[in-house]
Amino acid sequence: METWDVIVVGGGPAGSTAAIQLGQAGIRTLLIEKAPAFPREKPCGGGISSRALTRFPYLNDVFSEIGVNTIRRVYLESPDGTGITHEQAEPVMHLIRRWEFDAALFRRAAAVVEVEAGTTVRSLAIKPDGVELEATNGRQFTAKMVIGCDSANSVIARQAGLREGNVHNEYAVDMMEETSTAMLQAVRPDTVSLFLTLTKTFGYGYIFPKTEHLNLGFGCKLDYYLTELRGKGKHHHAQWVDKVMRKGFVTGETQPSGYKAFPIPVGGPLQKTYADRILLAGDAGGFVNAFTAEGIFYAMTSGALAAETAIDAIKTGRFDAAQLQRYERAWKREIGDDLDHSVDIQHRIFNDSGRIDSIVRSAARDPELARLLIGYSMGAVRYEDLRNYMMRSTVPSWVMSRVKSMLGVGRAASQQVS
Repeated sequence: METWDVIVVGGGPAGSTAAIQLGQAGIRTLLIEKAPAFPREKPCGGGISSRALTRFPYLNDVFSEIGVNTIRRVYLESPDGTGITHEQAEPVMHLIRRWEFDAALFRRAAAVVEVEAGTTVRSLAIKPDGVELEATNGRQFTAKMVIGCDSANSVIARQAGLREGNVHNEYAVDMMEETSTAMLQAVRPDTVSLFLTLTKTFGYGYIFPKTEHLNLGFGCKLDYYLTELRGKGKHHHAQWVDKVMRKGFVTGETQPSGYKAFPIPVGGPLQKTYADRILLAGDAGGFVNAFTAEGIFYAMTSGALAAETAIDAIKTGRFDAAQLQRYERAWKREIGDDLDHSVDIQHRIFNDSGRIDSIVRSAARDPELARLLIGYSMGAVRYEDLRNYMMRSTVPSWVMSRVKSMLGVGRAASQQVS
């Protein structure tokens, strides 16, 4: 049986990014992907923040191969109907179809590493001299270490003991359709529209116009979905489409056959994202912004950092948890604050619709606050920039106390609100 230096499980943005980096470094790598071929269907809003192009310059070449709608205008609406619009010269977000984007990344990975497509890993065994994977078809694969990038329902994470128990409160469900613009159209195809509408628990609606398709969806926490919407997803989606049509955002006809629902981990990164001979990246490790539900940038970043850690492990010949812990230190330095604060803001803001209304009303009167708030919602502005402006701004004190609590600015402010 052939033994690889590294096996990457999952060929999405995290896995392909890791494989590209490993292959270019000359590491003997096998990329295992459950889809038999690319392009493969991938339900997703398909928004990539502009900072991803700074972090991964080769995305400019990827974008030249696929349809990309570059967005500079964003509309944000709070539960009470208050809406703000921000427009800027620089791109805020790039909208893509995931099946095209993932296929382009996968092609780059397949050019530098070996690929095993149409194979689903069902178990792993961590041994003193390596890791052994078994697929559902009975085939076995061995490597010195494994990088698990196998989705929110990661087999690698569970088999390695890094994700355990009931995780309903750590997931959201995104209910969406991606429909051709011949059937369903955004009235403003140059605009991303976001609706913070659900008052009972974490939730949002969105309209993402692509070059030739429209993504329209609604997300909520998994526990809310299971208690309130189980078996009613298509009906709820149809009601949501009808609502945004009546509000004048969308025209045309919804396509029930295109409805999809998929899980998103919004509880933040797992408590541990490494073990002996194992690293987790992308959704498998919980690398999703809990406030915006944006995951592509974090998937690629965690995949790149996992690859760097694996390269060091191969060079040193050490694959124990103490060696691989440097991966966690690396991602915490680069994206840890982002992800930690996103969880805090999600818990605070989405449990109080009044807080959402207050900050959006304040932003409607303050263009700079609107820019920062929408920029943060799109992943283009750092948490620190939004927080620091809020601390210096002239927002009325009664609103400021709520906003400070929402952003976790000062224990005293939080105590005052509570």
